[in-house]
Amino acid sequence: MEKVFKAAITLFSKQNVTNTTLQMIADEAGVSTRSIVNYFNTRENLLLATHQRYVEYAFGEIRKLCETEEYQKLSGREQVLAFTRHILEFVPKYYNHIYAMKEIVIAVSAAGIASDEKFINECVMSLSKPVVESMKKGMKDGSVNLPNGLNENNIKMFLVVLRGIFEEYAEILKSKNEEAIKTVSSAIETLYAYLDAILKGIIKE
Repeated sequence: MEKVFKAAITLFSKQNVTNTTLQMIADEAGVSTRSIVNYFNTRENLLLATHQRYVEYAFGEIRKLCETEEYQKLSGREQVLAFTRHILEFVPKYYNHIYAMKEIVIAVSAAGIASDEKFINECVMSLSKPVVESMKKGMKDGSVNLPNGLNENNIKMFLVVLRGIFEEYAEILKSKNEEAIKTVSSAIETLYAYLDAILKGIIKE
């Protein structure tokens, strides 16, 4: 069913979820509508499965950064900053996909089906591990100075906030509002500077 997922994501990112039919997805994937129905049973099940598959892909791409040799050579502070930048640089490349995933959540909720918010939160929280490891590395190599010590709850809260920025950024890019895009781009650069100051101990978390 991988080609069905790819077809669905492609169509959802080109046009809104509401206007995409199972027949369109079947045609794009080169399969029959019957085979999709037999596998997923309902359109909503296909939506949820597509959403989970894309979220897994996106977070997998984000985690790949931590496995690179170049990343491992960075100081702990540089790793946290690179990790944050990597997440937000994902948005301009795939904002149509990200916005489509948000539409899926709205669509399934409107159909009275529980969204996979718990699954998404688990994915977001899974990112706390590499951030914590980088923080610990930074405190050891001297690049991170946290007067109050390492607070993993604060890191989790930071990731929740980062997720909100991630989704809002995608929505603004989708709107094509140049003034709003400039504003959010400036705000993101400020975020990097603020985070850097916290890591250096210049600003208390």
